[in-house]
Order: sequence, then structure tokens, then C-alpha cells
Amino acid sequence: MNAKLTLGLRKKEDSFSTERTSNKITLGIRKKPMLMQSDMESVRTPSFKSKFIPIEQPAPIARINPIKMPKTKGRLEVNIKITELPNFVEDIKNGWRQVYVNADGCLVQIKIRPKAWNKLLQANEEYSEWIATITGKIGAKIKDGFELLQPAIQVYENNKSAPN
Repeated sequence: MNAKLTLGLRKKEDSFSTERTSNKITLGIRKKPMLMQSDMESVRTPSFKSKFIPIEQPAPIARINPIKMPKTKGRLEVNIKITELPNFVEDIKNGWRQVYVNADGCLVQIKIRPKAWNKLLQANEEYSEWIATITGKIGAKIKDGFELLQPAIQVYENNKSAPN
């Protein structure tokens, strides 16, 4: 067979046919030939099947948790501190407000009573710098955060001492 310059073009040859009359051209990609049904039957022999015996896997070991549930009960609360009024506020019925706060990348949804909302508004008008602490329980999960249940709001004036 004479060597020719093919530029990466090769004629594909069937491995199972005796005649080399295939005109399929591939661009440098070689594929494995498909095995025909008659070829697959010759590979499968009864002795081949008998060599494979299924392995029985051992039953998983039951592990005992060494930590018992303690009898002492506690409450899980979240404290959120804000220094300015929230910019995303929705009015709910009867003067209730629904507020969203970004707490270190976690979105917190808070439903505030009208009396507590008035505390925040009053602190914003009276004090030049103030801090409000919102405490509550973790509620239902929302997208990118959670809902704060039973919120309690305390507002403080921020007194920074002047350096001497």
C-alpha cells in the first residue's frame, strides 16, 4: 500500500466485512464498530455465564448514636440590629407592616405591629444616631432567608463618647 497525503481524511473500513467497499469518510475521528447480534451470540457462551456468581453483600452495621436528647430545654432566638429604617416596607391590614431586612446576606421577613413601627419612626426623628434590636424566633423558610416570628423591638439612642 502506498502512503498518500490525506490531510486527516481517512476512509472508514468495516471490521466485519471482507470487502472494503465503504465510502464513509471521517475527519480524524475513530469510532468503535458496532457488534452485530450474531457476533454477540458467539461471545456469550454457557461457560462464560457460569463464571460469574453474585456476591452477597454484608448487612449494614446498625450504629447507635452516643448522644442522647438532653432534658434541659432552651429557646432559639435571633437578634437583629439595625441603625436605619428599612427601605422595603409593605402595608398589611390594620396598620401592620411587613419589613424585609438584609442580615449579613440572609433575607429576614418581619411583621411589625403598628405600635412598634411608631417606636422606630419616633427614634428616627428624635435621635441623630440610634440602634434598634429586633429579637424573635426563626419561622418558616423563605427564598434566601427566613421569617421572624414574635418580633420584639427595642430602640436605643447611640451615644458615642468623644475622645479626650
